[in-house]
Amino acid sequence: MSTDSTKNAQVFSTSTRRQMPSLWSLFSVGYLVVALACLIQWGKRSPWSRVDIFSGGYLLMRALPFLPLMLRRTIMLLSGRSRESIPPESRAERWGSTAAPGWEYWVLALTLADLAVYLDYGHWHLMPSLHRPGPQAFGLVLHLVVALWGRWTVKYLEVAFSGANRTLALVRSGPFRYIRHPIYAGAIVEKIAVALVFASVVGWLLVIPWCVLLLRQIRLEELHLRKLFGSEYVAYSQQTTRLLPGIY
Repeated sequence: MSTDSTKNAQVFSTSTRRQMPSLWSLFSVGYLVVALACLIQWGKRSPWSRVDIFSGGYLLMRALPFLPLMLRRTIMLLSGRSRESIPPESRAERWGSTAAPGWEYWVLALTLADLAVYLDYGHWHLMPSLHRPGPQAFGLVLHLVVALWGRWTVKYLEVAFSGANRTLALVRSGPFRYIRHPIYAGAIVEKIAVALVFASVVGWLLVIPWCVLLLRQIRLEELHLRKLFGSEYVAYSQQTTRLLPGIY
């Protein structure tokens, strides 16, 4: 089982917890709007000049997954159907708040700090030598790979944490066959992709605190999962690596 993500449901009431995915989706969409605003050259003759194939392509790829999600939820709302709720305990496990209460506030702080990357690309240009089409294009490809990897991972997490599953179970299929924390692995690679796409020294500097936070979360989660699953998790740990298959 992986409890890695950037959300927390433990600090809210039960009714608020049930709305968490919707609130997170709204935050994510709003974040992309603010990111776009950071790129626009306000008051200049060519205000959209920094929304180029790299920055615009990245934001578009990040926005596309939300379109079917919003459409599906709108259809459910109009039809009077409610989304299947996840028990609060399972939700806390999935989002990592059981192992490390309050870690989501650090995630939120770093997520907001990431807006400086867009400001750097749109206005500051702190290190122009990083602006090279080759690495930027590679960053876009890397982001696409991470997005596909994330969808593959979420597919198995959704089954494990569906409303029908009231008992927590150790997820060992899909990407979890190879590494124990595929979401965190994808998150680290994603930060590298952002630094490449936006050719930003700020992005590269932010990779450091992100890695520190995620590696700390991995350590705390593994301690928690050892207590939760005992010898089963110990055996699973011996068969897999944390982040890089066969390496670490």
